[in-house]
Amino acid sequence: MRSLSSEETRDALHSHGLDRPSGIGFAFLDRARNTFYDWHTHDYHQLIYAMDGPTQIETTRGRHVLPTGRAAWIPGGVRHRTLISEAKGASLYFSPAVVPDSTGRVRILIASPLMREMILHATRWPLGADETDRIAASFLRTLALLCGEWLEAELPLYLPGAEHPAIVRAMDYAAADLAGATQTGALAAAAMSERSFRRLFAKESGISWQVWIGQARVLMAMGLLIEGRRVTDVAADVGYASLSAFAHAFAKLTGEPPSSFRLR
Repeated sequence: MRSLSSEETRDALHSHGLDRPSGIGFAFLDRARNTFYDWHTHDYHQLIYAMDGPTQIETTRGRHVLPTGRAAWIPGGVRHRTLISEAKGASLYFSPAVVPDSTGRVRILIASPLMREMILHATRWPLGADETDRIAASFLRTLALLCGEWLEAELPLYLPGAEHPAIVRAMDYAAADLAGATQTGALAAAAMSERSFRRLFAKESGISWQVWIGQARVLMAMGLLIEGRRVTDVAADVGYASLSAFAHAFAKLTGEPPSSFRLR
């Protein structure tokens, strides 16, 4: 996993023109893999569609898990970090003038077939295309109007975050490998004693480390089950050696067993 510094993140945004948007909107295909972008903002709203792998988005409020086949909405001006794993994603950017959103809240959305196809179709139009192509301008304006409806279909794929650097490091460590993350590894990442770590983690996130990592694994499992993966495979992928332990943890958080969630 490559973690970009603040300067490297700014350079990446600048190289793609994301720091100087114009027009109704435009598309951007991120070629990065296993990359953690540092904290940043952009003036335009961002709609990300995860094409073939999960992505994580962190704000000061917490972390959001974006599974394959779903979309994330990041309002313009919201400070965030993005973790791109082995994923291929498409991003659309819209002017706040055409999609009003004053909530300041990241949302994970159900991507309907219409949303998916329109996003993929719009990827042909980069920054500035709508200013010279009437079809691009019309299509992007229609897509922007539909965003208001799509924002009502939200998925609860969210984890509490933290501000203290030591706890953020521990969370970053776990987020990079949920299946293999351990408390010992989190202590090493935070550079703290177990007692101090437990106290500070609970103060920062409102829950214990064990509860947080359990929720993180279940949220990731929800995304994998949405993709149609088998329950036994998902349990192993998110770090559970026992299928019964996974089913218990999943049902405790979601109110239903993973098999029922997968079918629904």
